[in-house]
Amino acid sequence: MEETIILLREQTVFCSRMLKLFADLTESIKNNSLEMSNIAGQIEPVIMELSKSSRKAQTFLSKMKFKNFYDLIDAQEDGVKKDVAKRLLQHNSNLQSKLQKQTKLLKTMTDKGKDFVNFSLNIMSRASTTNTYGAAANTGTQSGRRLFDANV
Repeated sequence: MEETIILLREQTVFCSRMLKLFADLTESIKNNSLEMSNIAGQIEPVIMELSKSSRKAQTFLSKMKFKNFYDLIDAQEDGVKKDVAKRLLQHNSNLQSKLQKQTKLLKTMTDKGKDFVNFSLNIMSRASTTNTYGAAANTGTQSGRRLFDANV
């Protein structure tokens, strides 16, 4: 049970760090701050450590012949260590849920930023489009219409 608690604490620490860095990155993007690249650089080592920790946990669970920590903890005798492990597991689950929400928000923000960049490039390059409806569509003529179809 000791190793279970150690692994869960380790994962809790990494998930907490990730959540803080993701929150900082979100604020940096909202404020159009130059700290974005600095924060993104800090995220990568934490992801690597979290990945190592997850592999270590999977190896431990395989060695103990359990599929997940829930089953492992439930199979243990009642006691203080089991309660601690249950609380850590619940806290880990909450952190991972928050991380998923934060990741989804960051993905949306970066997609919107990418769309805005494409929109701006279309404006600056005065991109034009061909007619897509009617008889002119068969001739291949181009109109002076610009590509203002980016969703900004």
